[in-house]
Amino acid sequence: MADRLAVKLEEKGANGMTREEALVDLRTTLDWLGDDVQYIDGEVDPLVEMCTITKAFDNSKVIVANNIKGYPGVRMISNLYSRKERVNRFHGVEDFRDIKHQLLNQVNNPIPPRIVDDAPVQEEVLIPGKDFDHIHDIIPVATHTFDDGGQIFGAGSHLFMGEPWVPGGGSQISMYRMSFREGQKYASINMVPGGAGDVICSHHPGKKVPCTVNICPPVGPELVSVSTMNPVIFPGQTDKLGFAGAIQGYPVDVVKARTVDAYTIANAEWSLEGYVLEGERVWETEEAERMGKQGVALLHPEWARSMGHAYRTPRAFQLTAVTRRKKNPIVYTPHFGAFWYEAPFMCASVYELCERMAPGFVKDVASWLGLTLWGGLVIQVKKRRRSDEGMQRNLLTAIMGLYRGMRLVVVVDEDIDPWQPEDVMWAIQSRASAQKDYIVYNEYGRGQAFQPSELKIGNISVSDGGMGIDATAPLGEQVYERSKYPVDQMDFSKWLSEDEIAELKNMQDPYFRWLGETGHG
Repeated sequence: MADRLAVKLEEKGANGMTREEALVDLRTTLDWLGDDVQYIDGEVDPLVEMCTITKAFDNSKVIVANNIKGYPGVRMISNLYSRKERVNRFHGVEDFRDIKHQLLNQVNNPIPPRIVDDAPVQEEVLIPGKDFDHIHDIIPVATHTFDDGGQIFGAGSHLFMGEPWVPGGGSQISMYRMSFREGQKYASINMVPGGAGDVICSHHPGKKVPCTVNICPPVGPELVSVSTMNPVIFPGQTDKLGFAGAIQGYPVDVVKARTVDAYTIANAEWSLEGYVLEGERVWETEEAERMGKQGVALLHPEWARSMGHAYRTPRAFQLTAVTRRKKNPIVYTPHFGAFWYEAPFMCASVYELCERMAPGFVKDVASWLGLTLWGGLVIQVKKRRRSDEGMQRNLLTAIMGLYRGMRLVVVVDEDIDPWQPEDVMWAIQSRASAQKDYIVYNEYGRGQAFQPSELKIGNISVSDGGMGIDATAPLGEQVYERSKYPVDQMDFSKWLSEDEIAELKNMQDPYFRWLGETGHG
């Protein structure tokens, strides 16, 4: 809610480190966070238990499980990015709404990575078939629910670097899911269609593309890995580690991989080395292969908050080595809940698109958990002159056409708080006409398979349309003017003590508190 968007930044954290010092690796970050981390010493099963603990306490403290069943000495982490306030600290920005503006500056001012000779992530080197039989023997791969189709690895950031794989010799890092099934020669690897990894690999049919899969890298690279700046809006943006360096304020250290011609993030906890085999198709689960059907067998919960389904991926992953830290290496626990790590990147991309189309017209771009980020957005605009009228429809058309799977985009005026769902709903019911302001876009265009309501034609997801709602008031129409009480002109200390005011405010729901502070009816 809007009352949690801002936080007062301290110069140093719990361990006396500055933000820049703390973000060197995950371990110093956890020390820096201090009491904002909940350590669990009782035994936790990576099958269902870890993800269920994560879900039960989502949007609270970081959770670190120190005792993982079947994996002595290995730890698991979750909920690192589950609160806006914590994400603010990682970016060094006091107001969550301002992170997108900082990202737009950083993406254009990258700090290139630095190559080092020695790295904590390579303290141990393990070779498959020699030091372990199956990856599940050494890495706890989580399941989310009792209905999951199998153990799906979603804990690592896939890094590609240099020519001929990355145009211009830059770097690309993204997180993709993989399935290391017993008895399978190769793992499946499922990349977002049209995403950077898909583009890189599809340009090399039949080739072995070297890469590393980095588990628990520092915050900067992981934020870039799990998020995206739309490649249509930012074409040719191929220095992802440089972007990560700009976010953390100094270069990301990388080290040459031990078994493939690739690089590993030096301060990660683990690295899986290997090749992406373009054109080698692999089923994600046994049930999907037995059925011989894609998009039917259950997989695990997806970002759209419904159960995802298993597919036959158009490429595979060949594992050549696993490297890791020697002492208590940590494994990331993927889950689908709070997305505050990713929202600023999405909002930054859309804000940039709108700014290019109509400079100064858009004031803010917001997303809420119920909109599942890629499923919906709220755009706040300020109509300044008659020629601005109608531009909100142009923006709706561009956004709905650009993002596959986008189901709802609402445009509101500057007197509406786009981060307050109840305020946006008030704007819809009071300012939008059901006959002329509800517009269906992109019907029968390409959809997003993770959206359960999409039409399916064979294995292809076809959009049944997304809705754009123009909830703005016509410029100059006084009938839409919002009532406003003069709260900013009242000195409430004439009647109430400071403690009494605080007590009354703490009793209010966030929306009522916001209405009381702004005076809006």
